[in-house]
Amino acid sequence: MAERAGVSAAVVSAAISGSSTVRMSEATRQRVLEAIRELGYVPNHAARSLKTSRTGIVATITPKISNPVFDEALRGVQDAADAHRGVVLISDSDRISPGSNLMSRLAGTGMADGFLVRFMAVDNENIAAFTARGVPCVILNGPSDGTHVCVWVDDRQGIFLATDHLLELGHRRIGLIGGPPVPFTADARGNGYRAAFRSRGLTPPGKEWIMPGYDPHDVKTRLSSLMSKDEPPTAIVIDNIVLARGLIAAVADLGLRVPDDLSVIAYHDIPQADFYRPALSTVKMPLYEAGVRGYETLKRIIDGGQGRSATVRKPAPSIIDRGSTAPLGRE
Repeated sequence: MAERAGVSAAVVSAAISGSSTVRMSEATRQRVLEAIRELGYVPNHAARSLKTSRTGIVATITPKISNPVFDEALRGVQDAADAHRGVVLISDSDRISPGSNLMSRLAGTGMADGFLVRFMAVDNENIAAFTARGVPCVILNGPSDGTHVCVWVDDRQGIFLATDHLLELGHRRIGLIGGPPVPFTADARGNGYRAAFRSRGLTPPGKEWIMPGYDPHDVKTRLSSLMSKDEPPTAIVIDNIVLARGLIAAVADLGLRVPDDLSVIAYHDIPQADFYRPALSTVKMPLYEAGVRGYETLKRIIDGGQGRSATVRKPAPSIIDRGSTAPLGRE
């Protein structure tokens, strides 16, 4: 292969590994890569792992592989891995049961150089298995709890933006329903909700207006509870779009219409939001970029560098207005 590209074996090795220790022009790198394609070369990860004690494999532990929200972050992880010529293994956290010790067993096999874990999906005891064995681990959630390296989007700002959008339309009685009942996540989102009111000089609603929970069967109960108030909400922030279908169905079951009777906006954006009826306004977050940053942070730790928690804020969160919110009192 080196002969085919007209370079030394060291240059070929550096081009394959993506190493920056051997200097080469972009034209040389492209010539080597073209030779690789022509010869159909595939790196032998097993042989490489014997030499470096690394497999080039990163494992992700995710909540429900079918979750369309996390899918965008996983695309970022996989694209970043491709850029580094790495491999990503994906495991569904729903397969991890209490007492299974699966995480400890995974950490002990040496099959993966490190792990990307969605915090809500795995308990602290299992995450501690990585720390105890010195296995690199990055948590795809935030903000940081001060103990683990965490990389994620700014949940506080996302919910702030959704709530402020409704306040801008004149709504004041706004409920916050759904989302994961993980303490630091719930606090970040609840803080964003309350901060939006304070930023406009308004007193935030009481805690009874915030109803967390990730069970879609609870959505109707939570909405019914809010709508039974003497002064019910005129708008709802659903703090996870996965639950939005249940919310829209619950609104219809109560004989209400979106947005005529109740404005609704969902946190996170997925392509399917265009096909809800009504189409759903959302807050788009930089999930793809968080996936890229999460992988790159883990790779830095694997390579012996310092891993730092990060909140990914670019591109900035934005409102995708599809018409499920309307000004208060619209005729």
